[in-house]
Amino acid sequence: MSVNIFFLILTLCLVIMVLAQVRNQKMKEKYAALWLIVSAIIVVLTVFPRLLDWLADLVGIETPVNLLFLLAIIMLIAVTLHLTQALSRLTEDTRILAEAAAIKDLEVRQLQDRVAAMENRFEN
Repeated sequence: MSVNIFFLILTLCLVIMVLAQVRNQKMKEKYAALWLIVSAIIVVLTVFPRLLDWLADLVGIETPVNLLFLLAIIMLIAVTLHLTQALSRLTEDTRILAEAAAIKDLEVRQLQDRVAAMENRFEN
C-alpha cells in the first residue's frame, strides 16, 4: 500500500470521527473546524508531496520532515494554550456560580427561619 493512500485513509477516518462527534454533540463546531483544517492540510500535503519540500526550502529547513514536526509542535502548543484559556475561564465561572449558589442557599435558610419564627408566633 502506498504511503499516500495510507495517509488519505487515515485522514478520511479522522474526518469521519470528527463529524460523528459533532453529530453526537460530543465536540463543539469550533474545535471540529480545527481538526477539519488539519485534515485538509494532510490531504493537500498527501496529494502534493513536493509542496512540503518547497515550504521547507522557503523557510530554510533542511529536511521537510523537520518542518512537519515543527508545524505539529506549533499546532499542539496553540491547542494547549487555547484549552488552558478555556479551562481558566470555566474555573472562574464555576467559582462565581458556587458563590451565587451559596448566597441563594443562605437566603433560603434565612427565609425558612423567618417562616418558622412566624409559625411559632401564631402557634403560641
